Amino acid sequence: MSSLPTLNRKIKTIVSPFHELLCSLHVLYQPEHHPKRLQWALSLKKTMPIALQQDILSLGELSDGWIALLDLPDQTGAPISCKQGITMLCKLPDAEFVYLMMNQKVTLSTIVEALCGSDSSNSGALINAPMQILIENLGSVRNLLIETLITYEQDYFRQEWDYIQPWMNTTAAHFQDLASRTPEKALRTLHPRLSAENGTLTAQKAHTYYFPYETLQQVFVFPSSFIFPHLLIGWNEDTLFFPLAVDIPGQAYNDGPPSDLLRQLKALSDDTRMRILKILWNGPHCTKQLAPVLGISEAAVSKQLKQLTEAGFTKSERKGNYLFYSVHKESFDSLIVLQRQYLEQ
Repeated sequence: MSSLPTLNRKIKTIVSPFHELLCSLHVLYQPEHHPKRLQWALSLKKTMPIALQQDILSLGELSDGWIALLDLPDQTGAPISCKQGITMLCKLPDAEFVYLMMNQKVTLSTIVEALCGSDSSNSGALINAPMQILIENLGSVRNLLIETLITYEQDYFRQEWDYIQPWMNTTAAHFQDLASRTPEKALRTLHPRLSAENGTLTAQKAHTYYFPYETLQQVFVFPSSFIFPHLLIGWNEDTLFFPLAVDIPGQAYNDGPPSDLLRQLKALSDDTRMRILKILWNGPHCTKQLAPVLGISEAAVSKQLKQLTEAGFTKSERKGNYLFYSVHKESFDSLIVLQRQYLEQ
């Protein structure tokens, strides 16, 4: 049975400064994916110390481009000031801090085992390189994160927040009013790949997600002037989290494709590289194994693998005297989203 009559009461629009601060750091980490904020990011970086820029990049590498940290303000279902958000990060227990930074890709029990250095655990097989760096340098990473947030908020974000806050509030009020009268229509305005009809919310990313209305208790919507054109979805058992794009008048717009999208498409536009990917899709191989199968020299295989690795499609691991290459399968999911995201802007 559809719960459409109650859907409007489940939608809550939340203007959260800490959420917006994290979104702005994501843009600084990956500015080319944000055509309405690219010029802002380039201009700000000209005024920002190189050391701070490098800290933002390195912390982004450890937190899915800062996106992982959005769960902290989102899960509260309430506005969180920047000071409150930073304090919450300071007080998080170590395991929960790692769990948050890892974007919940590894279970809490696995993280606890890894932090305890348990030899009996199988955590080693589940933890990738960024996660290992985080666990081995937990104290210094947390300190760097806190110091970076404080400096960035005081010296750069605070002024931007003062400027964008009225637009955030206006957009939030308009959306909440629309949601109170026609909730499905309001939700469909959030993103071209989000639909709300026939009792179900449907979100299309690399995979399609379905959320029947009757399973939801809350739908939290967070306005952001930075997150366009992403369709970010967060959820727990009965609560969904979506962004609401906020237009700021006078922003420059860049309609060029991101360089990483072009790099990936170029890497795929070659017969030999596609054949290599097909072989690696079924398991790791070294150049010595690939060369006779492909009928080319090991040096030629290495050249092609270099281009595939730079595009993010392959990764390598040394075993004895050989580097074994495998496919980074998540990158193909990201490519689907990235090309659709560019085309539908």
